[in-house]
Formats: sequence, C-alpha cells, structure tokens
Amino acid sequence: MKAARATVVLMVVALLTPVGAAWAQRGQVATNQAVLTSMYGDVQTRHGTAGYRAARLNEVLVPGDGIKTGASARAELSVGGGGYVRMDENSQVLVTAIASGGTTTFQAIVGGIWVTIEQALSGTSKFEVRMPSAVASVTGTVFRCEVAEDGESSTYVYEGEVAVDADGEVVRVAPDERCRVPRNMRAVIDRFNLAGDDEAAWVMYNRHRDIVSQLGDPQIIVALREDGLTAMGSWLASRAVARQLALHGLQSASVVEAGVTDFSFNDDGTIRWGRKPTADYCVVGDVALAQVRQVNPGLFSARVSADIRLVHDGDSGALTSIQATVPGAGEGEREAVMAALAALGRRVGQGLAPRIIREMMERSTGVVRIDISGANRDQLAHLRQFIVQINGVLRTAPLVLPGDRVSLAVVTALTPQDIGRALHEAAGDAVQVVLAGDRVLYVQFHQAGGMGAQVRPPGARAQSHLAPAQVTQPPSPNRPRRPRNLPQPPVRANPGAR
Repeated sequence: MKAARATVVLMVVALLTPVGAAWAQRGQVATNQAVLTSMYGDVQTRHGTAGYRAARLNEVLVPGDGIKTGASARAELSVGGGGYVRMDENSQVLVTAIASGGTTTFQAIVGGIWVTIEQALSGTSKFEVRMPSAVASVTGTVFRCEVAEDGESSTYVYEGEVAVDADGEVVRVAPDERCRVPRNMRAVIDRFNLAGDDEAAWVMYNRHRDIVSQLGDPQIIVALREDGLTAMGSWLASRAVARQLALHGLQSASVVEAGVTDFSFNDDGTIRWGRKPTADYCVVGDVALAQVRQVNPGLFSARVSADIRLVHDGDSGALTSIQATVPGAGEGEREAVMAALAALGRRVGQGLAPRIIREMMERSTGVVRIDISGANRDQLAHLRQFIVQINGVLRTAPLVLPGDRVSLAVVTALTPQDIGRALHEAAGDAVQVVLAGDRVLYVQFHQAGGMGAQVRPPGARAQSHLAPAQVTQPPSPNRPRRPRNLPQPPVRANPGAR
C-alpha cells in the first residue's frame, strides 16, 4: 500500500464572537502571518532555508519558516483570523501556507500541537495541520494532534466532529474520541480517558492558556526565602516554582529576591508585609534544606521543606497554603537537592496554577465557572456539548478541583442565571442548579439518565431549581436559544489493522 499523506483540515462554519481584551490584541495579527505570542524554554525558529536559532517573542513566521521546541518547552503561535497553534515539548512544525480567505497549512513533523480557533473564518477559509498518515476534516474548533517518531498520527477531538480519511477510508470522530492511524494501516477509534487526559501536563497547559487568552496573563511574583540553599545558587526554589507555573500556562511569573524583613507570617495565618509587592498574584514563603545524606557511594538523598502562600495583590490573607516536605535523589549532593526542588516545584505548580485560574475567573465578567458533581462520563460529555451550543458561549474548558467534582470554565458574556435556565430547559429535574457565587454555578446530577437521556424538546417547560433569593439579576436580553436535542455519543468498534 502506498504511504498515505496526512492533513488535518479545519473548516470553521459558525462560531461566536469572543470576549475579553486579550482577544482584541490577538485579533490584530495579520492574516498572512503567524506571530510567536508566547514561549517558554528552548524554542528555535528558522526562516526559509536558514538554520535554526533562538526564537524571539513576537517573532513573525511566514510560509516556508519553521519552529521547534526542546525538552520542557512550549510555544504558541497566533494566526490571523483568530487562531492559536501551540506546540508541546520536543516538537517541530513547518508553516507551509497562510492565506486570508484561502488555506492555512501547518505541517507537523514530530511531537504534539494544539489548535484553537476563536472566531469564524471566512466561507472559503481552511486551516490544515498535515501529519504523516491521515487526512482529518474538522468542523469543530478545539483539537490536538500527535505525531510519533514512527509516523503514527493521532487526532484528539474536544469540540466539533472530525472526519479522518486514512488512505480513502473515512471515519468520523466525535468529541472525547481519539483516532490513531499507524503508517499504512487502518484508522482506530477509541474514547480516551477524560480524567487522565485533562490532568496531563500538556493538556492542562492548553486548557489554562485557552482561559488566560480571554482574561489576560496575570503578573505573578515568586519570592521564596531560602535556608541552606544559597551555597548551590540563588533563588533555586523560586525558579522551580516559576517554571512549573509557566508549564501550567501562567507564563508571566517572575522571580524576585525575598529578604528576611519583606514579610512575616502571623499566628492566625495572615501575612504582615514589610515591603508590599505589586503584582496580581504573589507566591511567598520559606523553603529550607531539611536533610542531605549519602545513601551509598553512588547515590545521595535530600529533603526540602516548604511553607508557601498564594496571595492576591498584596492582601494580608492567603488564598491558599501549601506545606510539604519533598524528597529527591541524585548522584551527588547538588543533584539530589535539585531533584527535590523540582519535585517541590511540580507540587506547588499543580496546587497553585488551577487556583490562580479559578481566582481570575471569579474576578472576571467574561467567564462563568460551573462545578459539577454526580455525573458520569456520558453526562459530562452531553453537558459540555450542550453548553457550547448556547448562543453567547464561546467555549468550555475543564479545571482541576479536589475530590470528585468537575469544574468547567465557560467563556461567555452571558450571566450564570442565563446558563442555569438553559440547563433546566434541557434537563429539567435531572439536574439541580444553584447560583453559588457571582460567577459560579453548582450543578448536581440526580438521575442516572441525566443530560442526553433527559433533554427536553424545545418548548417543554421544567421547574427551575435556581434559588429565588440567589437570583438577583433579571434575565439577560441576550437570552440563549432553546437547546436542541443532543444525540447520544456513538459507540465505536475499532476497525483493526489491515
């Protein structure tokens, strides 16, 4: 069999007008170029046939140019017409065509890319991502592609539907499904693990970036006081934490030196500032080298202890606190300490990044947070698909919450009351919706059928569970349209290899 070419074609048919100042800036990108609007770590670019060199923020790429990322690196290209192409670590992409009203093409050589389109392209516009072994036609707006070193091409769909053509055989891939196409073999469709996927570092980074792109990058200062670490370098703990915040999508984190008198912790947990910081969010606290010892001739172990607080805009009360003692191991003392600090950075980043995102959402009028409990996978899929269909909603993105709850960030200009009423028109008594805050809805699933099985046809009325005392705003004049019946997610059989 001849080797199949691979193209992911994104045809945006009808999307909604985005909100937020961050989009206004990106909307000015010319329609015949891509701009490197965000980067972290080792990112290199080349122009034409020249060699690769260190990339520069806001660098312009045109057809014929290339970009690649190193280990633990990230890159984000803004494309005219309202799109992002983000690159995972150890990835390489070529820009082959950018045309207003025509076809924009990116060729994925290796690694992972994430594509988000934020506004409708013109009627004849297409967005393509070419891979080695499949042709995927996309009518949705959020998907990612992975190209393995052996040429296997995978497409993960988050919104919309993708038609994958593997050498003449066309299969359709629904949201929360993956299509894998090994070289010279048939397409295999399966449903990927939603919880595991959303917790993956690369996916979480993109989820956060999709939200931050609407709210604007917050300025974050990391100022940790270090005890017993200065002999190995300056601000090691602060750099480890800032690095993890960047890898979680918060790339405006900067490290500053913290003196002994800059802040202190009161007995009640509040903070007394000696020098009040000026930033949207501050990560302050103490990190100490608790232990270093030699385990055997070729191995050392180390432990670092930390008491870290997240503070908003120099307030006295901490938004959250993290206390931890973290081990590390290495061939030498320094390697062991660095391993412990890296582990501490990962733990702090995983704890603080989602909290910063949620805090930003609660202070913004452009995003509504929906906390969900009691739902199974199919119900969650129906709920996400339904919310995106409401007029006035741009998109949804999962957030990480402790326990068994699921949280969705809904980028929208609507009020939470409007979204809650639309949910009740669709699901009736299958769900209970309570306005838990100015921009937060709490959704509890009651019945096994839930969304999908309990969707009401247009015109059917359902009793609202929104507490009357909590609904203080009148219905928005931009009421969401009545929901249409949502089909059950298809059950697919893997075609197998030929």
